[in-house]
Amino acid sequence: MSPSYDDLCRTGDALRFAKVAMRGGDADSGAVTVFDDSPVAVSAAGAPDVMARVATNVLGPIEALPVGDRELLLDTLEVWFGCGGSAEEAAKRLYVHPNTVRMRLRRIAERTGRSLADPRGITELSLALRAVRQTPKPPSSESTGTTETADS
Repeated sequence: MSPSYDDLCRTGDALRFAKVAMRGGDADSGAVTVFDDSPVAVSAAGAPDVMARVATNVLGPIEALPVGDRELLLDTLEVWFGCGGSAEEAAKRLYVHPNTVRMRLRRIAERTGRSLADPRGITELSLALRAVRQTPKPPSSESTGTTETADS
C-alpha cells in the first residue's frame, strides 16, 4: 500500500511506492505491506538486484546449510527481530528455551561474522533476511532434516 497523498500529481509516485511495497512483503505471506510502516521491507524491495547480492554476502554461510538448519536459524532470527531482540519473548513464540534461542543467534553471528550486539550487524542481518524472505522459493528437492542437536 502506498503512502496517502492529497495531490493527483503525486499519483505516479504513489503507484511506484505501492509497487515497491508489494515487492516488500513476505513472498510466502498474503499480508499487506504498508510503505510508510515498513521501512526495512521497502528498502530491501527498492533495489532487488542489489539486495540479492547483499543477502548472498551476509547470509551466504547460512544459506549453505542444509535446508532444515537454514530455515531454523532464519526463522529464529526473524522471530527474534519481531520480538524486539528479546530471546525470552522469541523463545515463547518458538516454544523453546531462551538458551536455545541464544545458541541459535550465536550460530548466526559466528557463521555471518555479524554481531547481534552491534547496530550495523543487526541492520545488515535485518536487510539480508528481509531480502531472502521477499524472494519466492522454488520447490526444493533438498532434505528438510536438521543436524541441530545440542540446542534443540
